[in-house]
Amino acid sequence: MKGVLRNGTTRTGEGTHQEVKQHYAQTNKRNTEAQISVRDEDQEVVARTRLLIDDFFKHASRAGEQSDATSGSENTKKEVDASQFKQGSARRIPNSRIPPGNGENQWIFGSPLQHGDSRSYEDLYGGNNPIEVFRCVYLEYQSKDDWTTAEDILRCNTNWYNSGPRYDCVLFNSDQPGIACARLRSLIRCKLPSSRVVDLAVVQNMKRSKWRPKTSWDGCVVLEEEANLTFLLMDYVIRGALLTPAEGPNSRNRFHYLVDAVDGDMFLRVLNAGGHVCN
Repeated sequence: MKGVLRNGTTRTGEGTHQEVKQHYAQTNKRNTEAQISVRDEDQEVVARTRLLIDDFFKHASRAGEQSDATSGSENTKKEVDASQFKQGSARRIPNSRIPPGNGENQWIFGSPLQHGDSRSYEDLYGGNNPIEVFRCVYLEYQSKDDWTTAEDILRCNTNWYNSGPRYDCVLFNSDQPGIACARLRSLIRCKLPSSRVVDLAVVQNMKRSKWRPKTSWDGCVVLEEEANLTFLLMDYVIRGALLTPAEGPNSRNRFHYLVDAVDGDMFLRVLNAGGHVCN
């Protein structure tokens, strides 16, 4: 065969190319070689650490099973699939960019069963429209708990499964001290005349409130939802956040508690931001 290497394939090192491509997507597109090298080193350390941890628990599990067999007890432990299933498309993306909405199974105005909207994408937007609106985004981030890659599916839908509106909240990078949260209202992709693509989120910021409940606790974070809308670059969004309504004075659902017990990553982010200092 002409144009083929000795092993009969032209896709040698494809896995390496995909890994480099994923690292490149996380850079700022400047001096990428140094950034890719640092990310590759970090991932190798994480993979090695995770391998040692998994090996330790595997040996511990075997030792426990042997102990149970020796004592005559039956091992009733059942294997459980650890996969977490979430609503949304099975497609995964390597960064926090909003996926394009030009397919049948996309996240904007697709199936009425998915989004509670019978309008199709083609009914609302032309092929060359410089502005696209989305209702869902997949966010990938590195967990501060075990340094593995995690993913959040965030939605901002006016009629979620015909059960009312759903507007998820996010954490984002800010120049202000402390934790920064906002509620997603819309997701927009703008195609500029220079061919540059800018991904924006229309959000309602959550500012730290001076109000405190009568029974306060260590790490109590109360956020007040602002009425005005503002734009936020998707590059600044970190991950999703869970907020629960608080019965504040004349609140009208404006006050919320930040839930930091969702997972280890959220707990560490709030802790590092000073959220666990009792005011």
